[in-house]
Amino acid sequence: MASVLFKRLMNRDGLFRRLIAVLVISILAGGIGELYGALFYSNETDADYYQGFRTGFTIGFISSVIEIFYIWSVRRSWIRRVAFLPGLIVRILVLTVIVRVGLVGNELMTQYLAGSPLVLDLNFAEQVRDTLLGMAIVIVFVTLFQLGSIIGFKRFLNLVLGRYFRPVSEDRIFLFVDLVGSSELARKLGDVRFHEYLSEFFYQLDAAIVRTGGEVVSYVGDAVIVTWPLGDDPHRNSRCLVALRIMLLLMRQQNQLFEREFGVVPRFRAALHGGSVVIGECGDSRRQVTFLGDVVNMTSRIELAAKEMGIQFLASDSIVQQLVPPKGTSFTCVGEHKLRGADKTFVLHRIDIAGQPREAAPG
Repeated sequence: MASVLFKRLMNRDGLFRRLIAVLVISILAGGIGELYGALFYSNETDADYYQGFRTGFTIGFISSVIEIFYIWSVRRSWIRRVAFLPGLIVRILVLTVIVRVGLVGNELMTQYLAGSPLVLDLNFAEQVRDTLLGMAIVIVFVTLFQLGSIIGFKRFLNLVLGRYFRPVSEDRIFLFVDLVGSSELARKLGDVRFHEYLSEFFYQLDAAIVRTGGEVVSYVGDAVIVTWPLGDDPHRNSRCLVALRIMLLLMRQQNQLFEREFGVVPRFRAALHGGSVVIGECGDSRRQVTFLGDVVNMTSRIELAAKEMGIQFLASDSIVQQLVPPKGTSFTCVGEHKLRGADKTFVLHRIDIAGQPREAAPG
């Protein structure tokens, strides 16, 4: 039952977004191919005229399917587990083969559509030029993907577009997810193995964040801070709750992996809060987008309160009032609490999710 629910949650919107991304990339690549063909080749027949578009579309389609449905899929991709440079080289080599297949295949397709004999009578200089152009586009494409994976695709796009070049105020939801018992785990596993454990934990949670349109703000020790826009639609705001549910399902599905690799199954605690923050770029040699405001600090304090109260998932009343809990999720008020560093009391709610372990989350 849990696996069926997991597949529904993961596939409904995520599959549609990935298909749209593949289509957009393929059409853009087709446009580049058609422009290139118009500049360097004479189009004597309709088949010749569309060869550039077909070639670009083919290369873009196959490349984006591999990138989006394999390398960036929910399943573990070994290419994503290696260092930046080796992973970049492997992907460039693979996609270069795709470029050659696209070029040769569409040349044969043009001959077939024109009713000519299928003969690979290729001009060496033209083929070198075509391949080098295809490789250049592929290198740019893959490098952008790699850079996006390092700093986050949304953050990378915002930096490129200069969206937060000047500070702006936005309403945001913040989710703090904290690994339970990290100090004890670090002593048990040792620093190096604990880092591998923590990296695997964050890697698994990332699928839930991406699928629900969240953005990783930062990793702080054994915790990850995630944000979503906070708007007027309570159903859309509830993506943070969907993310929590997917995280639970993911961890349950990966129990055997963690047990086999590390001998310890991870447990985590989470806190939800939302409100107005200031977002802007900071730094010079290393620019980044930062989120400033009392909301961020109070989310951290709510997570601390969850730890002290032995509650796994805790949310502020202000954010609860702007959410519609999805099926299998409910709220239980746990009263008013004075949070550390706050000048007022906060009404807090426990978040209960179907299938969630009932025992209190220890510190």
